[in-house]
Amino acid sequence: MATIRQKLSTYAITILTHQRHRIFQRTDNAELMIATLFRYRDQGQFALHAFAIMPDHLHVLVTPAIDVSTACCVQFIKGGYSFAVRKQFPGEVWHAGYHEHRIRDQNDFKAQKQYIANNPVRKSYTDYAHVHTRYEDRLDPTPGAKAQDLSRP
Repeated sequence: MATIRQKLSTYAITILTHQRHRIFQRTDNAELMIATLFRYRDQGQFALHAFAIMPDHLHVLVTPAIDVSTACCVQFIKGGYSFAVRKQFPGEVWHAGYHEHRIRDQNDFKAQKQYIANNPVRKSYTDYAHVHTRYEDRLDPTPGAKAQDLSRP
């Protein structure tokens, strides 16, 4: 039986590709991943606050809907993308599992969002197109300002 959370929490999630293959080095693949993120966000499965689609992994900052677990969010992202890319890439797409970090407060949220935005810079990718800073008008707002309650405003 699934546990339903009593309040919304925000998570920084990192997902690796299978054997760190550089699947997202192809612009079409990276854009398909971005479309996948926005599709599930638009369906209300999670609020999308930040992302960076790197060649061999991705970072997302999400607030799952109250009835959606973090594991379900990852399943939407991985499964939705795998289904969509299957014709172009028939092999394994994802590394098993993922890393999640529960956001503790506004400072942690800001730090994680900055970390995600700076990921391409740390890897020396100049003018990188597959990061949330290019999509600010489509992102969900920062969760509430109370340190102990990161629910949506």
